Amino acid sequence: MLDMGSDGVPMRVLQRVTLNDGSEVPVLAFGTGTAQAFGDTSNVVQRALDKDLVHLDCAWWYKNQSFTAQGIKASGKKREEIYLSSKGGDFHGDPENFDARGFLEVCLRDLDVPHVDMFLLHADILVPEDVMKPWKQMEQIKREGLAKSIGVSNFSSKSLQIILNHCEIKPAVNQAEFHPYSRPHYMPSLLPLCEANDIKIESFGPLVPLIRHTGGPVDEAVQSVLRERDVKGETEGQILLMWNRQVTNGIVITTTTKDYRMEEQAAPFWTTTTIPPLSSQHIDRITAAGESAPYRHWGTHWPYLMQGEGGHQACPVGSTHRKRPEDPLAHLRTVRSMSSGT
Repeated sequence: MLDMGSDGVPMRVLQRVTLNDGSEVPVLAFGTGTAQAFGDTSNVVQRALDKDLVHLDCAWWYKNQSFTAQGIKASGKKREEIYLSSKGGDFHGDPENFDARGFLEVCLRDLDVPHVDMFLLHADILVPEDVMKPWKQMEQIKREGLAKSIGVSNFSSKSLQIILNHCEIKPAVNQAEFHPYSRPHYMPSLLPLCEANDIKIESFGPLVPLIRHTGGPVDEAVQSVLRERDVKGETEGQILLMWNRQVTNGIVITTTTKDYRMEEQAAPFWTTTTIPPLSSQHIDRITAAGESAPYRHWGTHWPYLMQGEGGHQACPVGSTHRKRPEDPLAHLRTVRSMSSGT
């Protein structure tokens, strides 16, 4: 039986994953951050929804949720057809003044909805050192039905463990930069911790090896997999997105302004897709390539995010985005210089 859209036209349906609270989530999300942030997203959101990319990833920080609401209305899709996720946190704010409910209220107002399907704390560097204070707010938000699921974003294993030690409701997801180069940073502790507690990884930046960090060993691994699979029309981007989804068994966030890219990125994730999954050998080849040269784009260019995770200390211990050394990467360059003997 076909799922029908509000216009009576059959919808393509994205595969779903079940969270630890029983909610089902489309495995591919269309991101309204990065290149879309701080601008008018109404047109691109409408076009994404027209192509049945019904999982939208938003945030208070992106400052574009009122435009996203316009795009939703213009698409003609009903609220129940859309999975709407947002995040609370101010990268210019004082962590001690963090108010999860206050952020959510602004998100609901700008998105013009009575509730979101998922609400996340945007990063542990934005909340008080006592992370249970905002998490208790999040638990109450879920109890009141203002968010069906609650979770975290850019939370290190240390911060996540504190929540798990004291919470009544576990985070459903941890949204983090995830691709073959970043995975090694999370293996010692974060990924096992999330797996043990059925916390899904919600990956942003899955295409970093293609877009922001080219020329590394993952390039050849992906190209060799593409050649060996020999699937008509398949792209390197699809290979990386499938690798991400199969490795995490979670949710993948990507974005584009191009209609053909929307089609391309969604193709492996429809319930009716004919694109075969990656073999374990191909997954292992790409994983090994990433392990040979670990790198986190946002962990380097915004070095306060999840600092210390997996031994990746990109700025001095004790520094934060509000307590910055003049050159936050000087520490990292010193460490690299010492390790290379120069």
